[in-house]
Amino acid sequence: MSNNLYFICPTDNLESIINSTFNEEKYYVTSLANSITFNHQFIKDLCSTIVYKGITDVTFILSDDNQFVRDALQSKDFKNIRGLESFYQRISIHKNFINTIWYSSDIRQILISYILNLKKREFQNIINSSVQSLNINAMIYNKERNVFNKVRSELLNLEFFNLN
Repeated sequence: MSNNLYFICPTDNLESIINSTFNEEKYYVTSLANSITFNHQFIKDLCSTIVYKGITDVTFILSDDNQFVRDALQSKDFKNIRGLESFYQRISIHKNFINTIWYSSDIRQILISYILNLKKREFQNIINSSVQSLNINAMIYNKERNVFNKVRSELLNLEFFNLN
């Protein structure tokens, strides 16, 4: 049986759904819309926990109707919450980028994929030197169908985009 660490948003209320869907030992880290900042002390403590608990998989999950992503795209009521300023700015930049090159009826799915891929890559870059053989995943929970879908890697990435 594997041990999995889930990074989730507390407003998505996913703990009970994850607990009933996946059969493994589960641990959770919560932050608003997975906007967590990986500072040195946090990573040091997290690496210790990963080794001590024998965690083999890390999964970043957001619901497809995450209220902070929705707010960042609409009214921006929560933009002044400490720690969300840069998250909202990143969403705004990526939204503008997407709108210039691609028409989509549901930009939220694309932005959630972008957020999760970004956090996954950021975590991989920081953690790889400390913890070996760790599987790092990202998923979007579809509330309407009650399913978890894996996020496609590099679906659309502002940092690596070129037009040929």
